[in-house]
Amino acid sequence: MTNMCKWMASVGLTVGTALFLLSFIANAYNKDFFLTIVSLGIIGASMVMFGFGLFIGLLMETYRRDSTKHV
Repeated sequence: MTNMCKWMASVGLTVGTALFLLSFIANAYNKDFFLTIVSLGIIGASMVMFGFGLFIGLLMETYRRDSTKHV
């Protein structure tokens, strides 16, 4: 679970960073700062996905550790 979220977050951060850098180059298409807003949204969503995956991964590890103590 944690590795999958790390992979998804790294892909999202890469795409978001590429779009963010492209938004400075493509001035004709970026009149309303659409690419900048989309790229920052992708970066934010990737960070949230990583945090959620890390939380769920830690929760699963804690649950496994607690369930083996009582057996």
